[in-house]
Amino acid sequence: MLASVLNIVTLAVILLVAIGLHEYSHAYVSYKLWDPTPKLQWRLTTNPLKHLDPIGFLMIFLIWFGRGKPVQVNPSYYKKPLEWELLVALAGPAMNLVLAIAGIFVMLVSSKFLWIWIDNIVSGNYGFWINFLMQFSIINITLAVFNMIPLPPLDGFRIVKMISLKFANMIEQYTQYIVIWFLILILVWKSPIWNFVGNISFTIFRHIFSFFANIFY
Repeated sequence: MLASVLNIVTLAVILLVAIGLHEYSHAYVSYKLWDPTPKLQWRLTTNPLKHLDPIGFLMIFLIWFGRGKPVQVNPSYYKKPLEWELLVALAGPAMNLVLAIAGIFVMLVSSKFLWIWIDNIVSGNYGFWINFLMQFSIINITLAVFNMIPLPPLDGFRIVKMISLKFANMIEQYTQYIVIWFLILILVWKSPIWNFVGNISFTIFRHIFSFFANIFY
């Protein structure tokens, strides 16, 4: 029972940081591109609670699909609307990748100081701190991968807008229906979808892990 509560608390902390900084990155980059909207709406902060959607956050634990509180931006302030909107969109997943890399780096440095050999990390024989950092890294990579799915309202859809604005505008008209059907797909085929996202995420994790492991070990 205690272990289950600890796992839930650990997951909640990781998600708060990962989602909070993801949304902050959108706000920060948009503000730097001359859009005052995030600052006017008090979203230009690293405080994760400011980026929390309580219902969306709770859904993550209930159906493994949720969201943070989306940052509102106004592309009309951008000198290059399509290109800069893409930059703002990519800022979120990029932040998650940076967090994941930082987590792996700290994990390997900590392992060195704690005299934990690389074989023990790979086999899962490690303590709470190393386990936390591994979860932190994998979850951040998973968020980055998931958000790059090219469907509205996910960040990856901005790539579609760059390729064909006309097609993207047509698709955006059906965003609410796409969200509903995507939610249904996750509920019905949760395992295949998350296995697909998970396989990509673990592959990225292994490459980053191997890169730093070769340096430290």
